[in-house]
Amino acid sequence: YAKLAGATEPLEPRELVEDALRMNTAALARHEVAVLRQFEPSGLVLAERGKVLQILVNLIRNAKYACDESTSGRKEIALRIRAGGPGRVVIEVADTGAGIAPEHLERLFTHGFTTKKDGHGFGLHSSANAAKSMNGSLTAHSDGNGTGATFTLELPAAARPKAPPSSD
Repeated sequence: YAKLAGATEPLEPRELVEDALRMNTAALARHEVAVLRQFEPSGLVLAERGKVLQILVNLIRNAKYACDESTSGRKEIALRIRAGGPGRVVIEVADTGAGIAPEHLERLFTHGFTTKKDGHGFGLHSSANAAKSMNGSLTAHSDGNGTGATFTLELPAAARPKAPPSSD
């Protein structure tokens, strides 16, 4: 998966999500987490493959941990792809896990902030920075403890190729 750093290219979001899932396959199976795919047509993203994979692998891993802490007994991660606003593509990682306390939501992407016993607080911070460096964004939503969480990665859509002039 190593490529030239800093090189943005048109990428298929489905392939990125599937690659990130493959990197987490063993852990998801071991923790008995069900994965739901909800992929809508979205077009390509203009991004750096390595950075997007870093973000998605981190989000999927965090969702798996959140599911382990869930009290509902449901362990599901939904991966969604859809067209966003004009010129944007959205990739969401939603879980049925422990949720995020309201007082933690605003600090979630702060360097060093963690709610995990063995966490270091770099994953979400570096993921948000990576998204920003590609003219994207990373946000989180949760209705509170016990309600799961949704992380939304928004990236620029790749420009559609111009149709060649007709020869009539």
